[in-house]
Amino acid sequence: MRRYRFGRIAALVAVAYVAGVGVVVFADWITVAGVVVPVEPPHLMELGPWARWVLLPVAVLQGWALWQVLRGPVLGGAARVGWPGGAAGWLRVALYASVAHTLLLHLWPPDDVEWPIWTGALVRLAVVGLYVPVLAASLPRWARLGTLVAGIAAVAADLGYGPADTPIWLLWAVPVLVGQARDPRWSRGTVWTGAIFAAAWLLRPTSFAIRFPRELDPGLLFEVAVVALGALGAVWEARSAHELTRPAETAPRPAGARPRMAGARPGAVRRPSFPLPLAAVAVALPLVPVAVNLAHGVPRAIGPRGAVADLLRISDRASLAWYALDLLLGVGAPALLVLAAVARRTRTTVRVTAVALLGCAALVAVSALTLPPATLGGTGPDLAPGPDPAALPPLWHAAALTAAALLLLALQAGTPRRHTLLAATAAALALCFLPTADLAPGKVTTAEDCARAPRTSERAYLCAIRVNATLDVAAGTPDHVLLARGRRLCAVHARQDPAELARLRSEEGVDPEGLPWVIDDICPSAHAAVVAAETAEEVEYEQSQAEERRKCDAAPRHRPLITPAKAVRVKEPQWPDGSLGLFEAVDDSFDPLSQGVFSKALANGLVAGGRGHLVILTHSDAHACVTLETYARRPPVETGGWEHVVEVGYDSPAGDLRLRDDLSGIVLPDLSLRGRPGHYRVRVHFAWLPWNGGRYGTQRLLVMAYPGDGDDVRTYRAPTP
Repeated sequence: MRRYRFGRIAALVAVAYVAGVGVVVFADWITVAGVVVPVEPPHLMELGPWARWVLLPVAVLQGWALWQVLRGPVLGGAARVGWPGGAAGWLRVALYASVAHTLLLHLWPPDDVEWPIWTGALVRLAVVGLYVPVLAASLPRWARLGTLVAGIAAVAADLGYGPADTPIWLLWAVPVLVGQARDPRWSRGTVWTGAIFAAAWLLRPTSFAIRFPRELDPGLLFEVAVVALGALGAVWEARSAHELTRPAETAPRPAGARPRMAGARPGAVRRPSFPLPLAAVAVALPLVPVAVNLAHGVPRAIGPRGAVADLLRISDRASLAWYALDLLLGVGAPALLVLAAVARRTRTTVRVTAVALLGCAALVAVSALTLPPATLGGTGPDLAPGPDPAALPPLWHAAALTAAALLLLALQAGTPRRHTLLAATAAALALCFLPTADLAPGKVTTAEDCARAPRTSERAYLCAIRVNATLDVAAGTPDHVLLARGRRLCAVHARQDPAELARLRSEEGVDPEGLPWVIDDICPSAHAAVVAAETAEEVEYEQSQAEERRKCDAAPRHRPLITPAKAVRVKEPQWPDGSLGLFEAVDDSFDPLSQGVFSKALANGLVAGGRGHLVILTHSDAHACVTLETYARRPPVETGGWEHVVEVGYDSPAGDLRLRDDLSGIVLPDLSLRGRPGHYRVRVHFAWLPWNGGRYGTQRLLVMAYPGDGDDVRTYRAPTP
């Protein structure tokens, strides 16, 4: 068992930290949350009852990080480098200073934010500069110069002298990790710790604010995990400093590391040449779905949708990385990896390539299987305007990558027997060329097809989806897939199982109440439901209209005091959308709308007129019973039984006084005196007709028009406030 210089003290501190958090988290978890997962301000977090079970694992991870940081180097073993130890000794000092700076800022955040930034920048510059001579034996000169430039640029960006929140730091960290992996002083655990921290740094949220809802949210857990993995940065620096005590010439590989072969790196022994036909198949497999997609103008494998993309939306950098990976898969970049592995034929190259292919295949498969069912027919990232037509299902890419990886591993393992090769090749080709189940290609009815032929039965259902988008599906989804889905929805509708209908809404985004109108052309039960609903709606409408007619029939009839030239009691109740208007074109040099007639009508609350334009205000939530009367001379004023009476002037350029409401489709009879153009006076009477004990049953309108001069507004009766 290994012993460390401060191992027992470090273990006690780590246990005390975890135990303290575990005790306090059940009493005052808001305060603890601000320390364990630093979020500002802590009191704004909406923590549910399960929040403590999220904070405890994070505290355990941080306790382990404290133990790793405080335990010091391993005791015993090879000779140690004495102080100061040259560049390696000074790098240890800089790394320990960086770790101490990080811990102090985490546990005791200062009020002044200026000095921590500058002190941290100086420490980081020291680390960046000292890594250059320390890695001289494991990195070429150009790589070390690149890390120096990238490290200085990253520090400058943090100080505000460059583009902030960019992955410049990775351009420094990745070569350093490569150099540590090649240097025998550092263990693989240290290198992997730094790699995991770099990945978490890339995925960290751009703007982070934890909110703990009452239900467990996988995306939220991913955010917490990414932030918690930030503690690995201090672990990486501390372990790097601990292990610098060994001299580079005599430092042995850590326990469990594979011995190097004389004159060659581990895994550098090449296999004999791979069989050319199988090697060509391995390279071509990832290109098969790519070629089909590119032929249809789709340079992506799946697009940023599905569970993986949802998790990565916590950060702009993570979303951009996913989009870049998707484009690389969509243009056939994996084929280049396979080609490199086939060319080198070393164990390490083949295994790394196979792991990369299988990892990409897993990401694509998870994304494809978590897409909504309606979008499985194509791709289309959020950065694009819409779904991409005629794209292969994403699972084809996953199958092609998996087949290429398995074939590479089989070739590296040795020359298989002929029947094994044939079986593996046939299975790989089948995975890519044989469509599965409902994803087989087929006829796609287009909007142009729907315009050329009548829509009946199945064609009507398909055309409703293609033209009216009654279902959210990709444009390239074949007809037989849509028909199969429609029949499945028909079975769901016929069963009327509440749980099944609820799943239909939550998992597929289909509204069960609107479902019959989507599938009624191919589903008897849905058609019956639609007919019943339309019949009920028609009956309800007829009953409503009959009720409105009864209201107008019950309204008092107007008895003119003098004989009008013509009088019309509009038979049907009208339902204007807020107003009735007159509009007559005057000439090209005059716009009737420029008079502000509508604003003037709002001023007196009923009517206003001008040259070629008149507006009568109504209430849009009630029908109106309308009577129109035209006189050859001025009629007597009547206010009895009316709530509001206003008279205005109107100049008719064409003698066409037809009140209308284009929104409601209302056109009333002509009010002019035998088509006479010229100046009129229009008097409007308004009142509410009570109905069934209600104050506002329906509206009554009496409109009188007669030839007369004057544009003044005369209010004979104003409504009671």
